[in-house]
Amino acid sequence: MLSWIALISTYIVVENFGCAALQVWLLRRWQPWPQWMGVALFVWAFVMSALFLMEVFEPSAWKTFMREWLYLPMAVEMVWNILLLQAYFPAMILVVLIALRMGPARRSPPLSPEGMSRRKFLYLLSYGAVPATTIGMGVHGALTREDLRVREFRIPIANLPPELEGFSIAHVSDLHSGLFVGPARLKIISDATNDLKADLVAITGDIINREMNEFPAALAAIRRVESPCGTYLCEGNHDMMPGPEVLVKACEQNGLQMLFNSCTALPVRGRRLLLGGLSWARYYQMNFMPGMVGELFPARQEGDVRILFAHHPHLFDIAQEADLLLSGHTHGGQIMFGNIGLGRLRFKYWSGRYQRGNTTMIVSNGCGDWFPCRIGAPAEIGLLRLTKAQAASSNQDS
Repeated sequence: MLSWIALISTYIVVENFGCAALQVWLLRRWQPWPQWMGVALFVWAFVMSALFLMEVFEPSAWKTFMREWLYLPMAVEMVWNILLLQAYFPAMILVVLIALRMGPARRSPPLSPEGMSRRKFLYLLSYGAVPATTIGMGVHGALTREDLRVREFRIPIANLPPELEGFSIAHVSDLHSGLFVGPARLKIISDATNDLKADLVAITGDIINREMNEFPAALAAIRRVESPCGTYLCEGNHDMMPGPEVLVKACEQNGLQMLFNSCTALPVRGRRLLLGGLSWARYYQMNFMPGMVGELFPARQEGDVRILFAHHPHLFDIAQEADLLLSGHTHGGQIMFGNIGLGRLRFKYWSGRYQRGNTTMIVSNGCGDWFPCRIGAPAEIGLLRLTKAQAASSNQDS
């Protein structure tokens, strides 16, 4: 793990200073340039690299200070290093290669305030466009970090018994307790969940962000949640970062009901809710274990409702033995403009309701963040109500 962190950190630092060097080279080649711009470009690279190293190595003693006092700079850094730099640096390399192929550029007379043309002004101004966009997105992330909506769904269940009509589930996902989601924000999430007064609470993974020292705050928030039928969890990819089953065992030792490749029969109003949960690793095994969902549940009795907890929504493709699949992981696509954005690029299913035959899936946008900026994919808690229905055709409700 440490070697991967060191490798990624080195790559990001090289990207930052390489990008600054390429921009200065282009400035000096194509335009007489104000030298303060070159200094500013390298200062930006230094600050973004320093903040990234601070975020990656995340000293535990500094975590609260970083969350409370450096949230905005850290949000700007994440937007730049994780998102925009990954497109901008290759673009700079491509522009430099094209410039080299074009041969030496004709140099203009030295710049003067009186003689600067509109074209020169816009050219120089363009160097600040991407950093300005980065800062704007970081500010947006900081201002909206405590926003939390409730999204309601009616879930059609074929042959649902009358006793379970209207049964409600609060769907919580992707808490990411850690650097960007501290105790105060976790309390907002648990209070909002309690306000729904749901019969059951489902938490579909990513309880922590990266380290086990983030677990106590998440544990306190989960214990504050109240519901008549209890709170059940499954494992997410971030929950595996401390090591295989480390967080799973911590949950079990602290009395949390973790569904780890297991199923529990919950008696409700004389009927059974069969709650099954898959580990994160099952996502990588779905192609050669397509029957894993059917094997997870016991034989169906009259009136049973099968609810599957699985962090990755692509498990929907093999979930035909479940009535309802609850998922997360995608953060609603994180950066979305309608149906266009990162969600559509990375996932088959990224937000809302999907239906295939008798199986409904709900993909939550999640409540917390590892990446502190959301556009068009607001943090949310789902409120689901079961209702009797016939099988529906494949569709998505956002």
